[in-house]
Amino acid sequence: MANLNEEQHYTVVAIREVVIFPGTVVPLYVGRECSLRAIEQALDGDGKLLCVTQKDGEKEDVGARDLFRVGTMVKVLQAVKMPDGHMKVLVEGISRCDIKSVTKDKKTAMLTASGVLVADTKVSIAATETLIRVLQDQFGEYLKQSEHVTLDIVASLANVKNVSEYADLIAAHLSIKIEDKQDILATFDIEKRVKKILSLLEKELNWQNKEKEILEKVRTEIAEDQHTYFIRKKMKAYEEELRKMGDDSISDAATYEKRVEKLPISEELKHKLLHEVGKLKYMPDMSAESTVVRNYLDTLLSIPWGVTSKINDDLEKASELLEKNHYGLKKVKERILESLAVSLRVSKVKAPILCLIGPPGVGKTSLGKSVAEAMGRPFVRVALGGVRDESEIRGHRRTYVGAMPGQIIRALSKSKAMNPLIMLDEIDKMGMDFRGDPASALLEVLDPEQNDKFMDHYVEAEVDLSGALFITTANTEDIPEALMDRMELIHLSGYTEDEKRHIAKEHLVNKCIKDNGLLQKEIGFDDESITHIIQTYTMEAGVRQLERHISKVCRKVVKEMHMAKRKSTTKKKIQKKDLQKYLGPHQYDLLAVGKKSRVGVVNGLAWTWAGGVLLNIEALSLPGKGELVYTGSLGEVMQESIKAAHSVVRSSAKKYKIKDKLFSDMDVHVHVPEGATPKDGPSAGIGMATALLSVLTKKKVRHKVAMTGELTLTGDVLPIGGVKEKVLAAIRSGAEEVLIPKGNKKDLKEFEKDIEGMIDVHLVSTITDVFKHALDQDK
Repeated sequence: MANLNEEQHYTVVAIREVVIFPGTVVPLYVGRECSLRAIEQALDGDGKLLCVTQKDGEKEDVGARDLFRVGTMVKVLQAVKMPDGHMKVLVEGISRCDIKSVTKDKKTAMLTASGVLVADTKVSIAATETLIRVLQDQFGEYLKQSEHVTLDIVASLANVKNVSEYADLIAAHLSIKIEDKQDILATFDIEKRVKKILSLLEKELNWQNKEKEILEKVRTEIAEDQHTYFIRKKMKAYEEELRKMGDDSISDAATYEKRVEKLPISEELKHKLLHEVGKLKYMPDMSAESTVVRNYLDTLLSIPWGVTSKINDDLEKASELLEKNHYGLKKVKERILESLAVSLRVSKVKAPILCLIGPPGVGKTSLGKSVAEAMGRPFVRVALGGVRDESEIRGHRRTYVGAMPGQIIRALSKSKAMNPLIMLDEIDKMGMDFRGDPASALLEVLDPEQNDKFMDHYVEAEVDLSGALFITTANTEDIPEALMDRMELIHLSGYTEDEKRHIAKEHLVNKCIKDNGLLQKEIGFDDESITHIIQTYTMEAGVRQLERHISKVCRKVVKEMHMAKRKSTTKKKIQKKDLQKYLGPHQYDLLAVGKKSRVGVVNGLAWTWAGGVLLNIEALSLPGKGELVYTGSLGEVMQESIKAAHSVVRSSAKKYKIKDKLFSDMDVHVHVPEGATPKDGPSAGIGMATALLSVLTKKKVRHKVAMTGELTLTGDVLPIGGVKEKVLAAIRSGAEEVLIPKGNKKDLKEFEKDIEGMIDVHLVSTITDVFKHALDQDK
């Protein structure tokens, strides 16, 4: 590589979508102000300037980073100014330029480059002839098949003897990418440049051969289509003659057409469906495309366009039905009756989205059925547990094999009305993966402001969901925030023991007797036996386990009757003493709290997705270096609660006559049993502090007292959640007293009457109140 001269500065014009090669004449259309100035400056001088291709042809304001690093020194042969201010310029490539740096004038935006003009490498005469011959042969093949190259290039090549010019001239006329042309321009070694051109020519020849094959195939298909068109025209003529004769049985298309015409839908959608029917007329019945079109038409015709069920206008009857089917749940029933009352006064109400949140077995799903019955709406349940595919909500595109509409459209079709009650069950159990996020797809469905124009990918038409009443269920509030914002949350807490007993007597026993093929005159349960099952065989917030155990007793009785091979003439009354025979040993002790008061053992209370549970907290002191150790698979928040409780106890050392050396000479170990179960949350704060104070003062903790509450460093007790579930857990566990934060007094009022006489509730505001109730003052 030989340099024509040393590194010099040149005026630069950035060009788009074109690469100028040395020895070629190229017309340019210049419009940028900075480029016009550069050309005028060149015309005032020797007429030379540096043309450099920009990387992004769409960019207007270009800098050094936007230009390639090899350009072409050109001479302006002609420049004509246009009426619009732009300029037509004819330039001739002179030499390659290896650009070292580019600068931009801030005022004029003109570009200047520092670079070296590069001369062609020397090639022997024999090598020149060989390279030119190879290029001639390959380019000749390209010319034979190409329709884009004119004969001018052939005449130009005939007069060229220099292999570099020959290669550049071919590269300039090849229909290849700008990046490939720039790569050839930046290749200074002639032999390497020729090899790259030959490689590109080979690729172009392959593409041209493939293009010919495709064109030939297209011509054949067109000929076949013309033949098919002729046959179809004849079929249409025959069909019209048959219709005149009163015969519409030649295809299903006529049937579909009549059904579509009767639909109360928009003209746009009707036109679309009739177009699909038109396609069906000329398709063979057994073709795959015919099946796709039929499925699409069947799906849209199954949607109950304009059909609504009559809403129940008798509020008293609806109220009686809810009371009959469900015990308790006053707030939920009241909210349902409010919605029904509003729907009777307003012609088109934007139905609210209700979300029933509560532990398993409290009757969320069955409540949805009762609501539908009370309101006179068709009921459809959509199970969302484990759904991870967005298409389950919005449907598949019709281009996919086996495409079908989403669950919402299928629910409408199943209900046969546009105002059903659709229950979206287990909405908190949806997942998300590479197939999309179904929770995000539900945002439109559950927004009363948007769902009147719901678009299903399969249906491809707006469907009005505003008349439908959506009720969702969940065990926890682990729902995306945007989705939760669209719903009105209604919390269903766990049942009290009295509520469970009533539900069992009024509903579960009768249901289990019927499901197991028994008659009311053959078996019965006394109150004591039901209470015993609740207390010692179940530990739950709902009644699902209770129903299973009652059903198990019924199955055992049925088996006994069959083994005896006779029908019972007397009614079998299941009593408490019979339960061990049918259900085996009881699974839970009635008194789950300790049988005696002990030092460092506290009855805490925790909330789980299944309801409230007793949380034992144990503390032990032993000689050491004043370390605080805690175990039991505790989360970060609970670990911080232990540290805060330790600090509160330490700050109260003088008040409770705890010697300072105990904190430096004794280690304290706090443990929460059932170590394999993860535990977290701040509500065990007062329990931790009570356990620590107990081991340091050697005072026993009263075993019939349970407690819950968050503790601050100043000794205040803060309110917590799940109060009802925790208090019910304390009752189930045999506690006689329970300590809850004073801030939870409002929550206590909701169920205070239900637990009256079962347990004493103490409202505490400071840790001093807690110690006064929890610690045995007599040691």
